[in-house]
Amino acid sequence: MINRYTMFLKRFFTILLLFAFVLNSIAQHEKSEWVIGTSLAFAKFTDFQGTILGGSIVEQSPRINVTKYLFNAFSADIGFSTAAFDTQSYSTFDGVLRYDFGTSSSNRVPYLLLGGSYVVAEETTPTLNIGAGTTFWVKPNYGINLQFMYKFSEDRFESQYSHFYPSIGFVYSFKSRNLNPRLWDRKH
Repeated sequence: MINRYTMFLKRFFTILLLFAFVLNSIAQHEKSEWVIGTSLAFAKFTDFQGTILGGSIVEQSPRINVTKYLFNAFSADIGFSTAAFDTQSYSTFDGVLRYDFGTSSSNRVPYLLLGGSYVVAEETTPTLNIGAGTTFWVKPNYGINLQFMYKFSEDRFESQYSHFYPSIGFVYSFKSRNLNPRLWDRKH
């Protein structure tokens, strides 16, 4: 278990350093519409499901996503990840709609999400995704994103179980944002 944890941390910091040198990251809002991100994620199954699948954790490295601000605190996000360094087969294509409570211009942007995925393992299985996350903007173009998703798979799809899907990573906004907005820049 410690070896897997050490490998996870090494991959995380490698991706972090790569991302820091390649991009500048920030949250999306009406003035900064496009965001790209990379993160570490894993699919977490129950221990019982893990005995059937060959393990209860499937590591995903890296997860790549693109987010577009739409309107009135809503954003669309698409993502892809695959089990590149894991013995289990698991790839996911995600599409979600995010609602950020009108805080998209803040330095901390919490959100709720609802969407779906196609999980490719033994067979391709659709899932319904619900979850929450937050992005912490630390530089005019850089942010840290934490997200927690639950992927619900109907019982009729025997090839996939419902599972949790947390991720942590970095995001980059293509337009800089003002981390210290002036009073007259705020909406009333």
